[in-house]
Amino acid sequence: MTVTAPDRRGQRPEFATPDSFLARIGGLPLDTTERLAFPRTAAWANRLVDIEAELLATGERIADLLAAAVAAQPADSALRTPLINLRREVFNNRRPRDPSAATAVLAAGAPEVSAEYRDWLDSRHRFDDELAAGDALFALEWPVRRSALRDVAGEPALRHGLLLSSRTLDRQLPRYLEAGDAPLNKRARRVERSLLEYVYRAATKTSPFSTFTTVCEGSFDDGSGAALRLVREHAGEQHHVRLNVATLGRLANAVIARADIRSELPVRLVTGLRSGAQRLSYLRREARASRTGGAMELSRVHESLFHLPTSELMRDLTGLLGNGRTRPLRQVVDALVGLAPGTRSPTDVERYLDHLLRLGLLVAPALRVDIHHPDPLAGFRSALRDLDQPWAHLLADRLDAVDHHLSAYPAAGLHRRRDLLDAVGTELVRAHADLDQPDVTLPATLLYEDVVLPARVTADRRSWGRLTADLSVVAGVLPVFDVQLSRRLVTKGYFRARYGAGGHTDDLLTFAHEYLDDFFDHFVSSQLRRRPFDRENRYVPQANTFQLPEIDALDDAREAAGRLVNAAYAALPPDATELVLDDEFFTELRERVPATLGPVEAHGFFLQLARTTDGPLGVVNKAFTGPALMLSRFARWLGGDDGDLLARGLSAAQPHGVVFAELKGGHEDTNLNLHPAATPYELVCPGDISSRPADEQIAIDDLVLYDDPTQDRLVLRSRRLGVEVVPVYLGFLLPMALPEIQQVLMTFSPTGMAPIDLWAGTTVPLPDRGIVGYPRIRYRDVVLQRRMWKAHPDCLPTSAADAPGSQTMLAWARWRRRHGLPRRVFVTPDALGGAAGSAPSFGTHKPLYIDFDSYFSLNLLTAVARAAENRLVFTEMLPDHCQQWLTDRDGAHVSELVLAFNATPREAR
Repeated sequence: MTVTAPDRRGQRPEFATPDSFLARIGGLPLDTTERLAFPRTAAWANRLVDIEAELLATGERIADLLAAAVAAQPADSALRTPLINLRREVFNNRRPRDPSAATAVLAAGAPEVSAEYRDWLDSRHRFDDELAAGDALFALEWPVRRSALRDVAGEPALRHGLLLSSRTLDRQLPRYLEAGDAPLNKRARRVERSLLEYVYRAATKTSPFSTFTTVCEGSFDDGSGAALRLVREHAGEQHHVRLNVATLGRLANAVIARADIRSELPVRLVTGLRSGAQRLSYLRREARASRTGGAMELSRVHESLFHLPTSELMRDLTGLLGNGRTRPLRQVVDALVGLAPGTRSPTDVERYLDHLLRLGLLVAPALRVDIHHPDPLAGFRSALRDLDQPWAHLLADRLDAVDHHLSAYPAAGLHRRRDLLDAVGTELVRAHADLDQPDVTLPATLLYEDVVLPARVTADRRSWGRLTADLSVVAGVLPVFDVQLSRRLVTKGYFRARYGAGGHTDDLLTFAHEYLDDFFDHFVSSQLRRRPFDRENRYVPQANTFQLPEIDALDDAREAAGRLVNAAYAALPPDATELVLDDEFFTELRERVPATLGPVEAHGFFLQLARTTDGPLGVVNKAFTGPALMLSRFARWLGGDDGDLLARGLSAAQPHGVVFAELKGGHEDTNLNLHPAATPYELVCPGDISSRPADEQIAIDDLVLYDDPTQDRLVLRSRRLGVEVVPVYLGFLLPMALPEIQQVLMTFSPTGMAPIDLWAGTTVPLPDRGIVGYPRIRYRDVVLQRRMWKAHPDCLPTSAADAPGSQTMLAWARWRRRHGLPRRVFVTPDALGGAAGSAPSFGTHKPLYIDFDSYFSLNLLTAVARAAENRLVFTEMLPDHCQQWLTDRDGAHVSELVLAFNATPREAR
């Protein structure tokens, strides 16, 4: 069957300006970094670089004149060799060994050069005098700046966040702070570098974690006049502290491991169970070992279709617990023994059920964390008390004590917080000891803290008029860069190959399993290995197994992006710092965006705002696709108990004739997934336990999947509701971190990430052992990519650990001036060390703030350069210090906005 769909490519959707947004604000004032700068030593280094540049320019001119004088001398002239030696010394910026002899040689062989040479020599003496003053100047400034660092180390906004992020560093800091001005040993230098990284993070970045970054709600209004304004509602901050829910999962596992108490646990059959004549099938979920090493630990949840042979005992069990019934395990044992008197041993039946618990066929719902509960710890304690067992009451009492410590934590000072954190750990260890696990290892991070600023950020619509229009244009081409989009498209290709064009299936779960086994797992693995740009930075088209025109169109669009940027770059003068894209670029890309991507078109940006003389300039940090993706984590604190902020964002993105249904993600052991219920429905997957009312649940078996020829796309539809269902995941995990079945369901969701790397696919040369600079890329009032420089570590100045600080600053000042870098940059390893636009990276490398006027900062940079195996990327700080918008009594703060742009809804078929 041939599918013919209306060709709507090139149609530009109308995006509505968001009513509200999320504002993320740096915890320390930006001027904190100035307290750590070395202005006198930096000025000295810059003066030397100026003098050195003048000496080199003058020296080259004198060298040319001396070369002419040498050429004019007879071959046997005694002046030739002295003139040649003098020319070499001047050209290499070296003082002559015998100034008197040099003056005599010039007077005899090149008198016309004498005056300029004397000026050069005076400048050379001045350079030497300045150079000699550097060590003394640095020695005066060094203790002042180290004292300032120690003062900053006492800031509550820093120390409270540090306590939760790195308990080890928190313990090491007192000894460092008491060390005085004595030279530091290796361990103390390492502590100082770690401290600096956290200081720069809290002052220059907006990654929410505890007090390092605060958040508040923002809104657009009419008449405030300011593009961005912070209005405090009252003093103080709202600190919201939660226990790491992974600790509750570990306690649940400890309970289940105790044979003498798990018999009292209510159990039920896992959802999604299917019984056949010979075997019983269900989806088994396994949590693999946690990935450790950072503040956030995450288990990998793996799903697989599991089969167990049917038997009389199994049939009796499913009869007892059918239709979602829950009974204590001991009662189930007794009932099964009673159904076959004299033939079933209670010990054998209990052992059989223990195996079913281990295999996930039986689950204990009372021990599951509800990610939508306003207080997951309180919900867990309540479920324990409902069991009305001595061990459960004891465990609940332990958790009551934990909750008591949590309640006191927000208002406590640093020392008290430290004691409370220890007390929480002690109670958890004792709880495990009560469950016969005395040697338990607790997660590295026990508590998570979100800090809400009691303020509101307002944005004037008129001031943003041009900017929002420009962002809407950019939003229209984000599908070209969406790294998840190909997953959605190949699902349609596989479905048609399996069921035919226009086909349908009522068994979505079977389709998902077959799809995973036959194609999807291999496809995902190949996508993760794929390098979209070769060593020559040419785009490599995607494998198009099912010959889908949408994939060809997106490949064409990606190639067109590189070609158009290439042409614009070729037209720039060599010293250009900015490349401006025109409307043609976006028109040509938008024409290639398929019109068959579904009824939901929602995109968003992590955006910083720069203050310029021409008005607000938007600077894109990240772009994403999907509704309200980045708002869920703070919805409980910003939108009230019912999550208004999140619900409003979802409602604005939901088209007519479509309902959003949430996928919970299968991860109950991470705080990244905690948020209020905000969608009208929840999509209940096999293995899920939903706390929502039955009429708000959509079971997988209620869904039908069919190919709609009129829209040329797959449609998920609820038989019960009679509407199209669009799955949405509102947690903060990447789709590839979700369980397998949920990854398949996410191929019917508009959620994705769209990293904009416009240098990918161009012919801009890449550095081999050197450095290459890239101009800023802008479209009207939107900066899509900042200026950046890619440098091989070999071309970076590195000094010995015991080198004088003034010489380190001078070496970097020379390097920075030679390559045209601004004073402030961020540095990070290149994504894969490959082409300028190599594969998108979602690694753990966070940009490190670098101030070339700070010896502290240069110490960090030197350490990064020594450890680097591939190129480093330097990116300009934009907005810079003088371009920030939000200020309070402490000064300017770095800020970032999370904005969602939703297309005007159109009727879904």
